[in-house]
Amino acid sequence: MTYNPRSEQVVVRCELPPREVVPTTASYRYLPTKDEIRDIPRKPREVAELYRSIVSQVALPCLRDLFNADPSLGSIGFNGHVPAVNPVTGEQEYPCILSLEVARDAFPLDGNLHRVQPEACVQGLKAIVSNHPYELEPIQPIIDFDLTKYKFVEGLDAVATLDTRPDLMDMSPTNFEHLVRQVSEAQGAEGWTTEQSKDDGVDAVIVRRDPLVGGLSIVQAKRYSKVVGVSHIRELAGAMEEKKAGRGVLVTTSWFASGCKQKAHEHGRIELIDGNHLVYLIKEHLGKDVLIGIPNRPRSASER
Repeated sequence: MTYNPRSEQVVVRCELPPREVVPTTASYRYLPTKDEIRDIPRKPREVAELYRSIVSQVALPCLRDLFNADPSLGSIGFNGHVPAVNPVTGEQEYPCILSLEVARDAFPLDGNLHRVQPEACVQGLKAIVSNHPYELEPIQPIIDFDLTKYKFVEGLDAVATLDTRPDLMDMSPTNFEHLVRQVSEAQGAEGWTTEQSKDDGVDAVIVRRDPLVGGLSIVQAKRYSKVVGVSHIRELAGAMEEKKAGRGVLVTTSWFASGCKQKAHEHGRIELIDGNHLVYLIKEHLGKDVLIGIPNRPRSASER
């Protein structure tokens, strides 16, 4: 687990019971003619339903004990993982099959917990549960424990520093990184700006809670006056691999060289935002008219 004192939140990675905790034998039958006892197996569906219930029954007491341990704890991010061996590769894996984020005031009071129906309670807490937990079908955690790999700084309100029709090239690189973070936050994500020179290849981290398109993304913000080449795509891809990030976003005040879009498309999890698109996003989500003072930069119709 890790604790963020600023948000009074603990993020926990919990090892859930393995599938073997569910007995696959439902009952036994004695056969007098053969003088033997024969196993009556449970139906596969019943085994799967029992395991889903067990997962919920383990998660709820863990959350209760954490809240009881520290009265100042405001919320918990909980990710339940199961150790397993991939039957195809033989590699050891640790899939996440249950994830939730819950505030103290949304969690059932200790005296009521023994009266809840575990699966219904977990569902009511807006948890994401694998569709097939017994098959160890993995899910994307709502809030990733691996956020602890980044070194964050206090968020700066870069939007407040923008005057009427400001030039983004007049911003400091640090303020530009905060601005990019705020654009993401205005679109419904949560964002953090990393410390300078502490996270090579990462300027910001954004998390989306949507179970369909959510996950953790790392951001590179380039306040450049010249073209951004394919090498920057490779740099971002390397940072994503190192940080185990699901997605990457490359934002620039300039434009991308030919071949960048194809490279990003081939990678499959990289988004490119050039100067024209950035101007649009700032206008659309932050309500600010900005310009980018780069000679000969291709401009959108809204900037002309």
